[in-house]
Amino acid sequence: MSQELTVPNQDGDSYLLDDSPSPDGDDLHSPGGFETGARGGGPETRQWMESSEGPLEYESDPEMWSQSDDTSLTGPEESLSEQGSDRPSSAKQKFSRHEKLRMLALRRHLDNLAGQVLESEHVVQTSREELKKCRTKLEALELEGEHVKEQLSQSEEQGNMANVHRLRSKLVKLDKELEAERDLEKQIQERLDLAELDLSKAELEQGKFILAEEDLETQEERLEQERTENVLQRARKENIKVLQADRRRRNRERDHMAALRERDRKHRQAMSAARRSREAAAKYLKETVAKVRQKEADEEERQRNHVDQRVKTLLNLRSDVSSNRENLRALQARSRYLAQQEQEMIDQERGGLEAAGENAEEVMLRKQRLQQFEQEKQQHEASQKERQAELLSHLLREERQMKKRQAMYPQLWPDAKRDRAKRVTRPKRKARIIREYSGSSSMEYSADVEEAAVPKPSSTKLAGADISSDDDGFSPYGATSRDERGGSDSEDRKDELAKPEFEGLWDQEHKTYKVPKEEDASYNLKYPSKMEREMMAAALDKHRAGIVRKQVAAGKEFKGCPFYSKPDIIHFKDFDVGKSYKKKVILTNVSYSVNFIKLVDLSDHLKDFIDLQFDPPGQMSAGMSCEMVVTFKPMINEDLEGEVQFLTQTGPFCVPVNCSTKKCDLSVDMDSIDFGTQVIGETLKKTITLTNNGAKGTNFEFLKITGMKRNTLTSAGTSLGRLTTADMSTRPNTSKAPDDATVDDKKEKSDDIESKKEGENAQELAAGEETKEPLSARSKRSGVVTITVDDAEATEAFTLAPDDLEDPSIWDGMRVGQVTGDEIGPFSSIKLEVIFQPTIPGAVDVDFEIRFTDPLSETIDVQASALAIDVPVWVERQNVDLRICMFDRLYQDAIVVNNRATTALRIKFEVCKELRNHMELLPKTAYIQAQSQFSAQLKFLPRHSLIEEAGPCFDKETGVLEAPMTIRVADQTAPVLYTVHAVVTTSDMAFNTDFIDFGYATIHESVIAAVKLTNRSILSQKFGFVNLPDYVDVQPNDGFGTLLPLETVDLDVIFSAKKAKNYNFDLTCKSGINRDFKISCTAVGVHPPLELSHSTIHFAATAVEDSSITSLCVVNSHTSANEFTHPVPRVGKGDIAPVGPTAFEFVLPEGVPVAISPAVGVVKPGQKVKVSVKFCPQLGVADIKEEAVRLITKAMEAKAKYEFEQAQLAAKKSALEGLAEEEDAKKGKKGAKRNVKSPSSKSKGSPTLQQVIPPKVEDIQPGSDEFAAGRTSLLRQFAGRFSSYSIPCYVASGQPGDPGTLPYIVHNTLYLEVHCPAVKPPVVVISDRGRTTKDFGDISVGQRIIMSVSIQNISDQVLDLKSSILDTNGPFSLLNALRSLPIDGTHTLLIAFAPLQAKVYQEVLDIRCASATLSVCLKGQGINPLVNISLKEPELDLGYVLAGEENSETFKLENVSSLAVDYAINLASLSFKKHADQQGIPLFIRRDALADSRLVGKANLNGSSVFDCVPCEGTLQPGSKTEITVFFRPDHPSECFSDVARIVLYGKHEAHAIHLKGAAKSKIMYVMGGDPMQPAVESLAVVPVTEEEEDPKALPPAIPLLLSFRALGKEDQTIAATRQLQVGCIRTMAVSQKKNGEFFFDNLNMVTPKGFSVDTQRGMVEAGMTRPVNITWAPPKGHDPNMVIEASVIFNLKGDVLERYNLLLRAQVVTEEIAAP
Repeated sequence: MSQELTVPNQDGDSYLLDDSPSPDGDDLHSPGGFETGARGGGPETRQWMESSEGPLEYESDPEMWSQSDDTSLTGPEESLSEQGSDRPSSAKQKFSRHEKLRMLALRRHLDNLAGQVLESEHVVQTSREELKKCRTKLEALELEGEHVKEQLSQSEEQGNMANVHRLRSKLVKLDKELEAERDLEKQIQERLDLAELDLSKAELEQGKFILAEEDLETQEERLEQERTENVLQRARKENIKVLQADRRRRNRERDHMAALRERDRKHRQAMSAARRSREAAAKYLKETVAKVRQKEADEEERQRNHVDQRVKTLLNLRSDVSSNRENLRALQARSRYLAQQEQEMIDQERGGLEAAGENAEEVMLRKQRLQQFEQEKQQHEASQKERQAELLSHLLREERQMKKRQAMYPQLWPDAKRDRAKRVTRPKRKARIIREYSGSSSMEYSADVEEAAVPKPSSTKLAGADISSDDDGFSPYGATSRDERGGSDSEDRKDELAKPEFEGLWDQEHKTYKVPKEEDASYNLKYPSKMEREMMAAALDKHRAGIVRKQVAAGKEFKGCPFYSKPDIIHFKDFDVGKSYKKKVILTNVSYSVNFIKLVDLSDHLKDFIDLQFDPPGQMSAGMSCEMVVTFKPMINEDLEGEVQFLTQTGPFCVPVNCSTKKCDLSVDMDSIDFGTQVIGETLKKTITLTNNGAKGTNFEFLKITGMKRNTLTSAGTSLGRLTTADMSTRPNTSKAPDDATVDDKKEKSDDIESKKEGENAQELAAGEETKEPLSARSKRSGVVTITVDDAEATEAFTLAPDDLEDPSIWDGMRVGQVTGDEIGPFSSIKLEVIFQPTIPGAVDVDFEIRFTDPLSETIDVQASALAIDVPVWVERQNVDLRICMFDRLYQDAIVVNNRATTALRIKFEVCKELRNHMELLPKTAYIQAQSQFSAQLKFLPRHSLIEEAGPCFDKETGVLEAPMTIRVADQTAPVLYTVHAVVTTSDMAFNTDFIDFGYATIHESVIAAVKLTNRSILSQKFGFVNLPDYVDVQPNDGFGTLLPLETVDLDVIFSAKKAKNYNFDLTCKSGINRDFKISCTAVGVHPPLELSHSTIHFAATAVEDSSITSLCVVNSHTSANEFTHPVPRVGKGDIAPVGPTAFEFVLPEGVPVAISPAVGVVKPGQKVKVSVKFCPQLGVADIKEEAVRLITKAMEAKAKYEFEQAQLAAKKSALEGLAEEEDAKKGKKGAKRNVKSPSSKSKGSPTLQQVIPPKVEDIQPGSDEFAAGRTSLLRQFAGRFSSYSIPCYVASGQPGDPGTLPYIVHNTLYLEVHCPAVKPPVVVISDRGRTTKDFGDISVGQRIIMSVSIQNISDQVLDLKSSILDTNGPFSLLNALRSLPIDGTHTLLIAFAPLQAKVYQEVLDIRCASATLSVCLKGQGINPLVNISLKEPELDLGYVLAGEENSETFKLENVSSLAVDYAINLASLSFKKHADQQGIPLFIRRDALADSRLVGKANLNGSSVFDCVPCEGTLQPGSKTEITVFFRPDHPSECFSDVARIVLYGKHEAHAIHLKGAAKSKIMYVMGGDPMQPAVESLAVVPVTEEEEDPKALPPAIPLLLSFRALGKEDQTIAATRQLQVGCIRTMAVSQKKNGEFFFDNLNMVTPKGFSVDTQRGMVEAGMTRPVNITWAPPKGHDPNMVIEASVIFNLKGDVLERYNLLLRAQVVTEEIAAP
């Protein structure tokens, strides 16, 4: 394997180092070599060629047209080496790969060393600079410390303790700083030492490679020269290759042009041929279309005729029905007349017999029985004829079926010529040459393969001749091979093929493939060479030596099967011929160690049916497994057994293979049936179960063979098996023949239909011949009936014996049930009945047999035994049913006893002891005469004690009584038993309550109590409420009705009090059997102190979301408490209500769309109060959500249907395109190579309609668009509704309190019933999804917005619309007028909203028509825009900057309002009113307090503004923030720069005004904090500058700075005064200037005696920072408070230059604290 290494060179290129030599002999390749560029792209790149007509593009590869295809693109390498061999070879020795690697590694190491040296030098230099700075700072601190010590000593001498303490703290601070700096110095020194050590090591290491680096540079130069020479050599080679490639390209282009011209010529020929084909196709297409249209016209005509015929048939049917109706009436009248005449004749005859003294009843009964016997005789004869005809039709049908089957399947009938076909021989092996062409060793067996493999001279005569030899082509493997049908099938198919309309490929004769014969194959013997013979010998020896070896592991030899097979036996169970079955077998190595496995062979007789797929796994470790797939495709219906043989390293083994066909496994659950003892005349049934546990179904027959004679029924040419001997009349569903199992279901159905028709025809034929031709005398004497039937196809004779027409089961009384034969499927079971109905007493033993059509299934024998006995006395009714009886009511019936003996017998009727108190038989003892009857009377009076006394005879839950009764017969041991059945039920009717309390009922209302009445009986009962008082009513049906068994009805008992008193009464319900059921009732009549003028209100039809208002009065008529003159308000017999004002309160139930105003009020005696009731119908929220879900589902279904239709259209379009491509491909020539995709390959599957999942009702929000759409839809389809509500009105005496706290008496409550009809509104809103609320949102005050509302007339009449008047002073206004709205017409209203104040506005616009009012709610909110700034004070100080530089500060604007705000920042310096504002008195003249507020300072000298705000305008979204940057750009030094930035909203409202100020200096140091000595306004005069010679050694002039001190003098002490100066250093961007500054005082000792002290006499100020300097004045000892102390001190600022300030200190003592200036 080659090793590659990518190494970067100095130029950044990469070189590939490879062990394999390059074609040029070089080991080093450049990545940009010419070889890759010369080869160009691959063969799939598109080629271009220039011609006289322009660029030509062709898709084919030019290489396929080249004449020199064997020549490569660049030519052979030998030629290149020969051509380049004339150059003088280089005498220099080339570098080897190891040398190059060494050079690269050395170069990399040297580069690393150089980098380490540079890094160490940088660290050392950095550490030295830090150490230098640290030492400089130490020196400064030490100097400052010495200075502080001097000052401290001076202060101690002067006794200034305050200064002493300050200096001592300062000295301590300096000591700490010195200590910290010394520690830092030590750390830096240590880091510097380490860095110098590392630098020394790196330089030492680098010095070791000085000589090696020089040698390396020399070698790199040589390598570069070598690389240059290689590049030149490659360039020469590539030039030669390019010339050769250009020459070959020109040759290919010439050849390709010729090929293109040839292709154009062929294309033109193909186009002309296609045009001719289209003309011919158009001709045939017209003919085809004409035929189709003619066929459609014929079909329409046929349909029209059919419809006319059906209409005529219906008309005829109607006329026939009417005529038949008249005929039926006439026949009925005639039948009634004949019946009347017959009855009159019977009455006359009976009268004549009675007149003659005979027993008329006996004579008439005897005559009636004779007539009945004659009728039965005629019916029997007719049934015998029908059975004969049915038998005859069955025989005819069976013979025809047998003939038909014999013609269809001649191989199923025995034939001497086909004895060999009955044996299953070993299938013939296919020839080797056939296996080679088929490509598989397990192909489907076919007769064609046999003929091809083993050709015979007689095989060519199979199609036309009747072959009688054994090799006639009959196959024992089923009827699937073509040789069984011969050539008739193929000839029939040829005749059935329809003639095509377009001639084309069908006219071409197909050339069948001929299998080459083995004799024609020629073989060339090639003798192996000597090496081949040696290799074959070695392989053979190795194979012989390694076939079987002993396997020994750990001293133990393995014995047994080396591989375990799962499953152990490959079993294909219950297979079907023609189907394929697959099984996977897992072979596991169970030997001790590694083993091999090889598939050796398969049993010979299984090779044509089983295919093995086994890939040898090679070496397998112990426990490893491999798989083998066994495919079984049976061609014969036989059991097969064999084995699969394997060979392993330890020996061979095999896996058994078993293939079993479907078989029947039939059995019965019992083979003997014992009916026991049975009295004659009774019927007993027993069932046995026939079970088939096999996978094959079969037909069976269940026959009785005991006492059955062999039938003498004979016919010519019987079927496969026996004749069915069972009675045809008793078994209409006959079993199928054994050979019928091989016939298809469709053929069986068709045969059944034909057999039915033939049976009907045969029955008619037999009946007709019987009437025409009498039986012969010989047939009458012998009792044999011979029937001859002439048929169009054949003439057959049948002989019927008289014994065949008798049923043998009539003697022993045992027979087969209804199921005598049927088909039992695989793994199923069928129940078979055996019926025993004895007529003759005695023992009965009968044998039954179950026969099967399956030849492999044996007959099953079943034995049945029974004993029939006879009793002389018997009861006509074994079960006496008294039906349903009630308790305590008498029921009677008659028990009829018969005596079949010849002597009179004494009988005794016995009742079981449990029922003797409830049941009685009269008489108890009697004699019954011989051969006669006796009737006893049964009395049954069930009492309530029957439930406990009856014991097991009575079921308490169901009420069923089963009373076993006994009749004792003298001289007879066995009694006669019979049973009395009855269902005993109660006659009770029960109420769900025994007491009804109506409570307190006012005289103005009725109280309804619901009662449930239940019928506990299982018989229906009538009921009725009787003797009701006049103030009680029972509904429905006034309390009368019928209760069905166990039914419960709801009854309403209505109580209407007439006056105030206590009521106690009973309600009586009487049943149909005169039983009374009572309910006790109680009530209290109440006379309330108030009454309603209307207790019921009927509203007019009100549109949904509209309202209707009506009124009623609450009347207080209680003016006197005299109960003797008129009824007074009271509760029952309680106290009389006081006379005075009475309060009321209406309480509306939840969800009632009704409003009452006033709901609470007071009515004085003799007065009334008007109450308004408002009805506002609304749609239910749940209904709206359901409608919204329905609309969403409908839209989703429509969308899915549209997508499905589009997908179907696309699929049809792609299918049509595919068909068109196929037709174009078929019309093209054979030589054209075109890839045509079939329509099936293009389609990705037929489109399916996607299932729609509707949303949940809970997901619909009330404010959503779906909710609004559902509401609008419900309004449009609203059909109207009617609702009734009952509203209570509570009454209390006295004045009411808070709402809901009325101390009312609940008994005085009044009820108002409201009837509310709702209808569909005539006008609806169609804009904004039907919402009636128009929300204008948040609008800024002063703005105006216009919105539209669209309405539509959804009624069936023209509407004249009017609108209400909006508030003229309000923000809402209607901009257009209303007009008449036609049906389904729409109109748009324009509404404007202009808020005047910052508040919420809401107003209702009513759109009125004749029947309803549509209310549109208008709402909006006026908002004052509110913007906050992040500055705490409205002032922004940008500090000090150098003139010519800039500084910037930021602040944020935040929109805290709920709407977007447009803002703009305007500077006062750029305002148009700037000149007018500056015309007043100058600020330095005015000395008021507001002189310096809102000051606009001077601009830059170039006229531009000093301040600038970015961005100056924009839009703030609700809740958003934006950052404003303020730039300060002065161009000259000044401390009077100021401006005002005004934040204006919407161009109108000024929200904030920010004062901007800043100062510019020419030096970096500055001081602040002195008293003002100059005006705040900069002078506009130009100060002349005098040019004087500057002395570099002279100090700059001092700038005066005034500080005033005021010490507060008190009685005992004086508080010192302190002033603070801020010393700052400006941060500048200039590189040349100093970054930090310092300050110090001069001559402080001059001011110290006067009481002045400075806390910081000298200090450093960082760039961009300020440092405070505090100056304190404390009056010295002996100071006169009335005197002012003045002093001066020089304050030096040292930055880029030295600045001197002359601090003028002025101090005085004051008695009151004055604010420092």
